[in-house]
Amino acid sequence: MTPEDANPLPAADDAAPAFMKMLPHCGIVAVVGRTNSGKSTLVNRIVGEKISIVSPVVQTTRNVVRGVLTDDARGQLVLVDTPGLHKSRSVLCTLMNKHARAAAEGVDAVLLVVDGAKEPQLEDDGWMRRLAHSQTPCFILLNKSDAGSKLARYQALWAEILKEKPVESPPEPVWFQASAKTGEGVDALVEALFAHLPPGPMLFDAETLTDYPRKLAVADIIREKFFLTLRDELPHSIGVKVDEIVRGDNGITKVQATVFVKRANHKGIVLGPKGRTLRSIVRMAEQDLETFFEGPAEAELWVKVEPDWDENFFLLRQIGYV
Repeated sequence: MTPEDANPLPAADDAAPAFMKMLPHCGIVAVVGRTNSGKSTLVNRIVGEKISIVSPVVQTTRNVVRGVLTDDARGQLVLVDTPGLHKSRSVLCTLMNKHARAAAEGVDAVLLVVDGAKEPQLEDDGWMRRLAHSQTPCFILLNKSDAGSKLARYQALWAEILKEKPVESPPEPVWFQASAKTGEGVDALVEALFAHLPPGPMLFDAETLTDYPRKLAVADIIREKFFLTLRDELPHSIGVKVDEIVRGDNGITKVQATVFVKRANHKGIVLGPKGRTLRSIVRMAEQDLETFFEGPAEAELWVKVEPDWDENFFLLRQIGYV
């Protein structure tokens, strides 16, 4: 199947009811895939703004984030950026996997993002099996194509899945190769996604880029700095809860947040020698917060030891993961 074949619907002028003919194509596309395949980078690239945090560390995205691209000529494309599937080791991980699977239901199409420079992984196989036995139209993007491509290997895997368990009228995926990092090939993907969407009224106003709650967005900005600073040392053991956001009379937005760690020695790592690591993270976060709030911003972070915080359903609800 080629991108030109991606729209199974008749032309809007011929088939859409009169009251819909002049409205743009609008719909929702779930962006799914294994962790660290580049889903958030792709959504940010398409929307044109940083709405999802990114880092080289796996499991960066913990919530479902919706990004909105509105184009006067083409319509409105709503992208649902999901957490990457991974082995569940805690209540938080289980919730992340649940959110990812649920986001793929009831959408106009599913975009599976894989690391095209690497051999198919177990999670890639799992998503392809799920899509092969679904009636939802699907697109498969081999991301990171600037580093190589295993297109033939992924297409062979899809064929193997259908051969193992034949499906009546399985979806025929539209294959793309692109690089979310450089932007190469992304425009063609966006055109195909728009072409697939049905005509209809806009789901969000034209100025909306995301409907992600403000406190969760701020917590993600802070958490991203821990990912970038500590890398594989601690990030998955860190949770951030924004307690308060206040804009003062002086125009400065002040953010107070609690950083949860599991052990006392983790707190020492987060603080660093004489608190230097935490101060560095605060400065990095404040730069992005000033862009987010479009004005001066200050962050105050409190580090708290909370054993097994990611198993505490009540605390996860407070943070916003439930």
